[in-house]
Amino acid sequence: MSDAKPHLKTLEEIERDCIPGLVEVLREEGLDGARYALWDMMGWHRDYSPAAWRRRASAEQKHIGWEMTVRIERIPCAVLREAHERQIEEAMDAPSEGPEGFCRSYLD
Repeated sequence: MSDAKPHLKTLEEIERDCIPGLVEVLREEGLDGARYALWDMMGWHRDYSPAAWRRRASAEQKHIGWEMTVRIERIPCAVLREAHERQIEEAMDAPSEGPEGFCRSYLD
C-alpha cells in the first residue's frame, strides 16, 4: 500500500503549517471540529476503512494504518498545546490590559 506515503507527507505539512488554523477551529468548533477539519484536510478517510482493513488487511497495511493513527493523534495534541499556551498568554496579559481587555469579545 505505497499510496499511504503521500498521506504521511500531508500529515507532516499539516503539523508544520496548520496548527494555528486548527487552534482557531478548536476555539470555534471544539475538539471534534478540529479532528474533522484534520481528516478533511488529509483526505485519507475517503480511501481508508478501518473496519474493512481489520478483516482483510495485510501486515503492511495494518502497520500503515497504525502509523497513520499515531501521526494523526499527534496533531490534536499539538493543537491543544498551542491553544493552552495562547490561553496562558491571554491570562497573563489580562491584568495589564485592565477591565477593557477583560470585557472584550474575541468576535469583535
